[in-house]
Amino acid sequence: MQFSRILLDLITRHITVLICVVFILINGMFYSAAKHDHVSQINAQLQYTQQIIELALPLDIIKPLSPVILEWQLINTAGYTKKRKIFGKSWNAASTKLPVSGGHIFLVHKSMLSAYFIQFFIVNLILFLTIFIILIVAHLNLHKHWKVLIQLEAWANRYDKNEDFKFYLTNKSYNLVNTIRNVIQAKNEAQKSGNKADHYIRSQTFLDNHTGLGNRLYFEHRLDSVLQEEDKVYGAVLIIQFEMLDTIRDRDGKHAVALILQQYSEILKQYVDDTAQSVVSRISPNDFAILLPYVDGNEVERIALSILRMSQKVKLPDYIDTNVICHIGVDMYDREDTTFKILAEADMALRAAQLHGPSGWFMYDSGQLPASEIKGSVRWRTAIQSALDNDDFVLLFQPVIGVDMRVHHHEVLARMQGSDDELINAKVFFPMAKKCGLIPLIDRQVLLSVVGAMEKGNLTPISINIHIDSWLNKDFCNWLIEFLKVNTELAKYFIFEISEFELAQNAKQLSSMFAAVRRFQVQFMIDQVGLYVLDTGYLDYLDVNYLKLHQSLVNQIQARPENQMFIRSLQNVVADKKIMIFATGVESEQEITTLERLGINGVQGHFVKRPSEKIESENKAINIDGDSLDL
Repeated sequence: MQFSRILLDLITRHITVLICVVFILINGMFYSAAKHDHVSQINAQLQYTQQIIELALPLDIIKPLSPVILEWQLINTAGYTKKRKIFGKSWNAASTKLPVSGGHIFLVHKSMLSAYFIQFFIVNLILFLTIFIILIVAHLNLHKHWKVLIQLEAWANRYDKNEDFKFYLTNKSYNLVNTIRNVIQAKNEAQKSGNKADHYIRSQTFLDNHTGLGNRLYFEHRLDSVLQEEDKVYGAVLIIQFEMLDTIRDRDGKHAVALILQQYSEILKQYVDDTAQSVVSRISPNDFAILLPYVDGNEVERIALSILRMSQKVKLPDYIDTNVICHIGVDMYDREDTTFKILAEADMALRAAQLHGPSGWFMYDSGQLPASEIKGSVRWRTAIQSALDNDDFVLLFQPVIGVDMRVHHHEVLARMQGSDDELINAKVFFPMAKKCGLIPLIDRQVLLSVVGAMEKGNLTPISINIHIDSWLNKDFCNWLIEFLKVNTELAKYFIFEISEFELAQNAKQLSSMFAAVRRFQVQFMIDQVGLYVLDTGYLDYLDVNYLKLHQSLVNQIQARPENQMFIRSLQNVVADKKIMIFATGVESEQEITTLERLGINGVQGHFVKRPSEKIESENKAINIDGDSLDL
């Protein structure tokens, strides 16, 4: 309800009560005075009549002393009227008796109502007119101010929907309102400036200024973090070189190259996939790199040929040989490789592709990919659908530990059982599930399984990853609301995770759904923060409880001041939002120490605590698994 309406209701109720009190008070005073006067007139008439009778004077001389008296009678002891005299009549009369010698006096007079009705009516009419005039004058004096309040509320509603809406009051009497408006505007501008400064710091550290893609440092950090992951690690790195850019730069200048670079970067951005956590970067003036986790040789070949085909569509100067535009070198990696080795082998593959002459691609080694993981799209769809039908998803729970070394919550890690009973990481099957449109079904199955596990184990906060495909699916959202209604008591333990990349692109669209889920006391966590360099403006639209730093920011953070600066700038952004920050992928005591010094609220990783099918009690103190883990 609007404030002006609430205020109006309060004023109306209080004025009504005040008017009633005034009416009751004045009428009470009038009644008391009238009653006293009425009794006095009756007593005076009785005494006057009694004295005439006792003095044996002629009774005809008895007259009414006031208009209240209507009639008097002298009645003997036998009950007979000896003398009677009428002075008037009334529509409402009363009588009074007074004993005298030889009988009593019977006095008929007007009642209080008939005697003072006209005076009562006049008094109340005057009172009503007085109050009415006061209200009219007050209304005229307050109406101009009330209109300003209503206008301010209308402006506030418009400002809530559009922060660019401006308003200002010209009346000098409202300088306070204008001052408050200016202060709020200054605060918003400062906050936006802080977000811009934060984004600028991070972009200068990790982004290429010309294309908006990550730079070499960004790419190497992401590749390092992939190689540090706990489960199976494999995939491909592609180095794409557009060597004719040097020729264009020499002949037409940097501006011409910038326009072409932008077109090539738009082609490569298509391969940024948050589900697969693929990364695209510009690692040198003419070279781009793509990190593709969990892909096989067939998928790499499809992507390489697609890039070659799309690069031919970019319009180039006539002096450029269109047969020699793009060369791609590919290296397939696994856990045993290092970042330096992978990039060196991809570079050698690039040189091999260049030796062939025309635009083309070359793979350094495709024999590293586990044969068990090579599946076509049809086989993947069949395997995932079978897992859904047979409930072949296994849930592991990894504790997230606070700085006090107590369990803060658990994260659910979904695994799919393969044909040989091997557990397949979600990072492997989720990209294929996305292509097949099965992610909402998987998220639904995971939520149902989580409820079953919570009912059997300890009630402790559980973080559950829900993919953007599910949030944007109307059927899933309707089901989720019904699911939360059924599990109201458990809902307050849910923490829904969503990746920063997808959330930043859909923040406004998801705000209403998040608000609906919030009504069930569900909390929200933004996952993979820092995997991509993004503006944190989404925090202005959504009520978020936690941020979780991506492993690439945490890996070797004690030796990476640029990552520490990233975290400090992020902390400045969330300083007034009461958002806790956690770090995932922690793999050493030095990382934990550095993160604690930076003020991170909690940590997660195999070094801290391994995933298991058991849910630990909330706030339970635990020991770090550390290097005893067999990787």
